[in-house]
Amino acid sequence: MARIPHGGRITLEKVEEAEKNGRLNMLALSIPGGAGGLADFNKFGYLFPDLQANDDNLLPVGPDTVANLKRLGQTMIDTSPADESNSTVPAAYTYLGQFIDHDITFEVASGDLAKLAEPDLEPLSSADIEAKIRNTRSAKFDLDSVYEGLAERDEERMALGFVSPTSNNTVFPLKRPPGKGDLNDLPRKGRINNPAIDREALIGDPRNDENTIISQLHLAFLLSHNAIVTRGHDFEEARTLLRQHYQWMVIHDFLKKICDPATVDDTLAGNSFYDPSDYDFFMPLEFSVAGYRFGHSMIRADYDFNLNFNSSGTPGTTEASLARLFTFTAFVGQLGNFNSLPENWIIEWERFFGPAAGFNMARRFDTKLVEPLAHLTDTFGTELTD
Repeated sequence: MARIPHGGRITLEKVEEAEKNGRLNMLALSIPGGAGGLADFNKFGYLFPDLQANDDNLLPVGPDTVANLKRLGQTMIDTSPADESNSTVPAAYTYLGQFIDHDITFEVASGDLAKLAEPDLEPLSSADIEAKIRNTRSAKFDLDSVYEGLAERDEERMALGFVSPTSNNTVFPLKRPPGKGDLNDLPRKGRINNPAIDREALIGDPRNDENTIISQLHLAFLLSHNAIVTRGHDFEEARTLLRQHYQWMVIHDFLKKICDPATVDDTLAGNSFYDPSDYDFFMPLEFSVAGYRFGHSMIRADYDFNLNFNSSGTPGTTEASLARLFTFTAFVGQLGNFNSLPENWIIEWERFFGPAAGFNMARRFDTKLVEPLAHLTDTFGTELTD
């Protein structure tokens, strides 16, 4: 049932096919100050084009460079005890960072290009990058990952999905976390005899069904939209309000958790590097495929997920390992005999934020990957190498 392995690529052909079938709806949105007034969803650019244009700043092209990069990658595995690698940032921000990434970048062409594992790999030329590498997301924090694509709604409200019961299941007898209702999964298609769309999540970005935490975080945004509607707002008003809250959260909460708050304030007061009012609007490649990759170092090997899945050692509990978090999704995992997320896998967010986070701290920002991520396998036990 797994459609895309973790780390796998969504190709340009798959996106174009989805567009033909009406499964994507990437609308051009007005960008104040941008040349022409419209965002180019197919455009990446360089934040520092003069640096990239100088060959002296680039690695030499050849098999030795490829081999050395592979050896470097093998050194980037953190085998230290978990507590020694903790930061002071609650683990929820790891996956909020992933959600933000999915909301502003969606690169679809490199799946058809040379693979990193090829010994004779050559970097793309600037001309090829400009012609082939496309961003199909708006980079303006507008929640198109929530509202576009396959996202379904009923009049003013976003569609939600029912969890699958487990209380009478002899294989998964664990209980639903207290206070959690039936509508605690993403909306999904039913069982279909087609692995490509079987129980597919009906959401704006399929990658937000990649692991259970990002899936439950996407659900939180759907629930937030509906809560705003409950207060008397229509769809457009609710979407605008949720976007505004999200944008405030990115700047004043997320950024100040992962960066020096003084640096954030200084940048807001006067950004001297990237001013979209002076250039065509684009997503900087140096940021999207280099700088923002730091989030992978924050991932833990296991989490205090809920009353059933944690590392407490309490009788009847099971470890919430990274591998298990990739199981109960349809995008990369196997929902198995369940039509949707099992009710015993509903997240308890109070374990991921603030003082209650306890054990659930993100790992520190460094150049190391937690070992399960470095050797991640799909749900059939096959190690993923791309």
